[in-house]
Amino acid sequence: MMKEKDLKKKWNWPKEWLKKTTLSRGLLVYTSKDFVVSATLFLAAIVLCMVIRHFDPENDSSYVAMIFLLDVFLTALLTEGFLFSIFCAVLDVLCVDYIFTEPYWEPSFNVAGFPVTFVVMMTITIVTGVLTSGAKQRTQVQREAQREKMRGNLLRAVSHDLRTPLTSIVGATNVLLEDRAQLSEEQKIELLTDVNEEAQWLVRMVENLLSITRIGENTGSIRKVPEAAEEVIEETVRKFGKRYPLIETEVILPQDLLLIPMDAMLIEQVLMNLMENAAIHGKTTKRVVLRLEEKEGEALFSVEDDGVGIFRLRLSTLFDGQLPTAEDHSPDTQRSMGIGLSVCRTIVQAHGGHIYATNGIQGGAVFSFTLPLTEEDRNEN
Repeated sequence: MMKEKDLKKKWNWPKEWLKKTTLSRGLLVYTSKDFVVSATLFLAAIVLCMVIRHFDPENDSSYVAMIFLLDVFLTALLTEGFLFSIFCAVLDVLCVDYIFTEPYWEPSFNVAGFPVTFVVMMTITIVTGVLTSGAKQRTQVQREAQREKMRGNLLRAVSHDLRTPLTSIVGATNVLLEDRAQLSEEQKIELLTDVNEEAQWLVRMVENLLSITRIGENTGSIRKVPEAAEEVIEETVRKFGKRYPLIETEVILPQDLLLIPMDAMLIEQVLMNLMENAAIHGKTTKRVVLRLEEKEGEALFSVEDDGVGIFRLRLSTLFDGQLPTAEDHSPDTQRSMGIGLSVCRTIVQAHGGHIYATNGIQGGAVFSFTLPLTEEDRNEN
C-alpha cells in the first residue's frame, strides 16, 4: 500500500490544503486535504454500493456494511487525527439507513430492530476509525522517537569525530608556532602533512553532514536521473587512488551497461565512504574490490577488503551513527566512521535501496547496497 507521504507527493497537494488546524486543545487535528479525501471516499462508497445493487438481481445488501466499514478504515488511514474518521462513521451509518435499507430513500427509524442495528453499526464504525487513527498516530510517534535517537547518535558521532582531528591540528600547529626554530625541515613537513590529512578528513566529514542536511531539507526526496554506474565507479576509484595510492583497487563490472536512476554525486559519496572505511578501519587492508552486478531487478554494489573485518557486536549498529562502547571491546575507537556510514544509509534509503554489512568468508569486511533500476521500484518500497 502506498505510504501517505507518497500519496501527498503523487497528487501534489497545494501547501494551503496541508496546513493543520487544531481544535479542543489539540485533541482534534484536520486539514483541507482531509475534507477532500473524506468526501471523495464517502461518495465513492455510495456509488459503488448503488452500482452493485443495480446489477444484483437478488437485491442482497449484505455487502453495504462492509463497503462503508472500508470507507471508515481508509478515511482514518489517510486523514489526520480522529475527527474525520468519527464524522465519517456517523455519516456512513445514517447513509446505510437512508439509502440502502428498505424503505429506500426514507428514514427507517421505526423498523423493528433498527435501534440495535444502528447502535452496533455505529459502535463498530467508530471503534474502527478510532483504532486505525490511533495506530497511525502511534506509528508516527515511534518514527519520531527513532529519528530523535538517530539525531542523538549522529551528534555524539560528530563530537567524537571532530575532537580527534581538531586535537591533532591544534597540537601540530602549536609545535610549529612555539618550537619552529628547533625543528628540522623534515619535521616541519611531517607536521604540516599531518595537519593537511586531518583537515582533509574534516572536509569530507562536513561533506557528509551537508549531504544529510540536503536530503533532510527535501523531506527524504532527491533528484534522480539515469546515470551510467560504471562512470560513477570510475570516478570514485580515481579519487580513492589519489588518497590511498598504496592500496590496490580491483573493479568487477557486468558485461552490459547499467543505467541507474540516481544522484550521481551522492552515490559517489557512498562508494567513497565505504572504500575509505575499508582503508582506515580495515587496519591491514592492502586490497579493495569494488563490484557491481544486476540482481533481481536491482543494481548491487559491493565493497570488499582484506582487512581485519568487522567486530561482531558492531554489525547491528554500524549504520545508525552509534559510537563503539566499552561492551563492544572493539579495537577501533579513534574515528568511528559513524557519520560516514550513517550518511551512506540515509543516501541509499533516499534512493529506495538497502545497505548492509557482513564479514567475508576469507576475512575482511563486505559492505553492500542495492539501488532500484527503475523509478517505479522506489515508490513501492
